[in-house]
Amino acid sequence: MTTLEKFNELKEKELSARNTKEQKAVDAEFDTLFKEDPEGFEAAMVENMKETLAEAKRLRMKEQMKTVSEIVSLSYIAKTYFNKTKSWFSQRINGLTVNGKKMRFTDEELETLNRAFKDIADKIAAFHVSY
Repeated sequence: MTTLEKFNELKEKELSARNTKEQKAVDAEFDTLFKEDPEGFEAAMVENMKETLAEAKRLRMKEQMKTVSEIVSLSYIAKTYFNKTKSWFSQRINGLTVNGKKMRFTDEELETLNRAFKDIADKIAAFHVSY
C-alpha cells in the first residue's frame, strides 16, 4: 500500500472517529506514517489539499448552478453545448461517483460551460420586443 493510500485510509478513520481515544489513535498512526516516509506524507498532504480545493470549487459551482437552473434549462445546456444528456451534466455538477470514479468537469469542459453561459447571456441581451 502506498503512503497516499495509507494517508487516505487514515483520513477516513479520522472522520469516523467517535471519541477522543479513537482520534488519538489515528493521530498516532499519522505520526508513524510521517516518520516512515516524510516525503510521501508531504506528497499525500499536497494531493489531499488539491482534492479539497477542487471539491470547494465544485460546491461553489453547484451553488451557483442552483440559481441558473431556475432560469435556464440544464438539459438545453447539456444537449446544445456538450451534446450530452442532462444526466451526464448533473453527474459532474453533483460530483457523483460513476463506475468507481468521481465525475468532474475537465478544464476544457469548464471552458465550454463558461462559453455556453456567455452565449446564453448574449442571446438574452440581444432580445428586444417591439410592436
